[in-house]
Amino acid sequence: MNPFLRAILLISLLPVTRTLAQSRKPHVEKEPIWVAIHTPVYSNTQLDEDAEGGYVNLLFDKQVSVARQTTYIKRAYRIISESGVQNASEINIDFDPSYSALAFHTIRIIRKGELINKLQIDRIKTIQQETELNRYLYNGSLSAVLFLEDVRKGDIVEYSYSIQGFNPVFQGRYADMFATAFSIPMYQLNYRVIMPKGRELNIRNSLSDVQYAKTEVGSETIYEWKQEKLAALRLEDYLPVWYDPYAMVIVSEYKEWREVSDWAKRLFPFDKQATPALRKKMEEIRLTDTSMERRILAALRFVQDDVRYLGIEMGERSHKPHHPDKVMAQRFGDCKDKSYLLCTMLRDLGVEAFPVLINASYRRSIKDWLPSPKAFDHATVCMRFNGQTYWFDPTIAYQRGKLKDITYPDYQFGLVISDSTNGLTAIPPQNNKGLVDIKEEFSIPDMSGGARLVVRTTYSGSFADDVREDFNSNSLFEMRKTFQTFYTGFFEKATIDSLTYTDNDQTGKFTTWEYYTIKDFWQKEDGQKRVYFSPFVISGVLKQPKDKERKMPFYVAFPARYHEEVIVNLPEDWNFSEMMEDMKCAAFTMRAQAVYGGRKLKLKYEYESLKDHVLPSEAKSFFAEYATYEDNSSYSVSKLDDSVTGNSPKEKSKGGGNTGYIIIAVLLISGSILWWTQRR
Repeated sequence: MNPFLRAILLISLLPVTRTLAQSRKPHVEKEPIWVAIHTPVYSNTQLDEDAEGGYVNLLFDKQVSVARQTTYIKRAYRIISESGVQNASEINIDFDPSYSALAFHTIRIIRKGELINKLQIDRIKTIQQETELNRYLYNGSLSAVLFLEDVRKGDIVEYSYSIQGFNPVFQGRYADMFATAFSIPMYQLNYRVIMPKGRELNIRNSLSDVQYAKTEVGSETIYEWKQEKLAALRLEDYLPVWYDPYAMVIVSEYKEWREVSDWAKRLFPFDKQATPALRKKMEEIRLTDTSMERRILAALRFVQDDVRYLGIEMGERSHKPHHPDKVMAQRFGDCKDKSYLLCTMLRDLGVEAFPVLINASYRRSIKDWLPSPKAFDHATVCMRFNGQTYWFDPTIAYQRGKLKDITYPDYQFGLVISDSTNGLTAIPPQNNKGLVDIKEEFSIPDMSGGARLVVRTTYSGSFADDVREDFNSNSLFEMRKTFQTFYTGFFEKATIDSLTYTDNDQTGKFTTWEYYTIKDFWQKEDGQKRVYFSPFVISGVLKQPKDKERKMPFYVAFPARYHEEVIVNLPEDWNFSEMMEDMKCAAFTMRAQAVYGGRKLKLKYEYESLKDHVLPSEAKSFFAEYATYEDNSSYSVSKLDDSVTGNSPKEKSKGGGNTGYIIIAVLLISGSILWWTQRR
């Protein structure tokens, strides 16, 4: 998420000491008397040339009164081009009417020193956009939208508003994050937090050296941060998912992660006796399976496959799960609902199981944050069974195999909700890394033009989970189109004749068979017939990034393992020298092998990523080695056309009369995006 938007949107996630019945309509109020009024310098232009979207931020001012449960925002920006008129002529404020109320204080345009009032409450539309419905999440939030009229290049748009009411789920304890770096220049940035005296606010900077001023006024303590002339932050490409390059200030009343765990335990109470509906399901599982492992897998598959993913997250339901009774009855729930239900079922089987709070976006970064419930955006499950620890994500559907085969995303760190929790838990990479094993066999009957291709691909681990979901979510017709599109990227006239698959519940492996006819297989180049072969699947990952001189880490898909064998049945004998190449760099290992015999060419590749990033200190040597091999990215098999004369003696093959040669090269890849994303 854009950090400037995050600074605004996080307002709705502040803590609460009381629940307010609020209006669904915004209203107009004077600016609160507790607010310190900041006026931007309207004439500032030094940073305008770095602005994007046609506008530049003059002021962002956020002030929070914890005792008053109110957050005040003031924003001012200048339209500097016609595109800015298009992009920045709308005011859009989100709020949750179940516990908060929105009040506008000012909306105005400043044009050549003249103040033009635009605060007309009857023109502000309140709509329910539900922007996360595509992720099956419904939060009930409203958007107050005003389409400004008569906005012109050079205008300054300035508005202020307050949102009263904090989310009751946080039970009165305050925590927040203040962005201090943005993708658009910022001339003036102010943050101000007013705490009741005696309540300590812990403060930590992330990638920022901004200092705060602390003052005591009456019964309150005021913390204030001020910055000026912040240049736009330019991001490098292919950043790891966990890396947040935007500087921020983190504030929290929580001192230890144990306190957050204690807060979460109240959200996940475990009743001693299962409800009738749940008891019936558990009895069914016990009667069906005598093995405890199979019972555990049955519970997991029920929650993953039979309880659909849908979140009703209004108000305190943003963090508080619905009771397993309700989830069982409605047969849907979000991550915390499904995790709560799975833990309840596993505990009914006599197995230790605990909810785990995860940040699926920032992952390992949270270990450097202050403790806070707002550090998390996802919930999963930790299970202890037979002396081993297992990690489950109940939102992943169609996982198959034994317990050891169940994969878990590389979330890296989590907060296990248990009585013994004192801090974050480092989650090791899954033991079953998964593998994509591909065999592509080309049969070339003659040199006239056509060829046949048969592809057998076996997926295991998380790769099997992904492709299994694809086949369950799409028709076979759509999957045929998807697979054909992949190979037409290499052979324009490839058509898929059939696609079949098998799914092994016991091993968790998913296998596909693809059958293709390829017309005009040979290409004519400079009097030769030529065809190119490469590790087609492995080479589907992206090449090296544009930003080679890096100050930020470079993303590599992890864990990722691929074995690919390309077999070419040739119609004639060719000259060939065998080859073996091994490479290892900071982020992956690669082996390439080529052997030939009996008119059969075999190209074998093995690739495995070693970690999920390349550090800036490793980038220079990494890209230098990459560049060594980059130009040699494929194999070509070529034969002089019969119409061409003057063949040199060295082009005569040992097969008697056939002319040709094989050019051998090694492909080096970055592993930065999984191959199946290219197929999609």
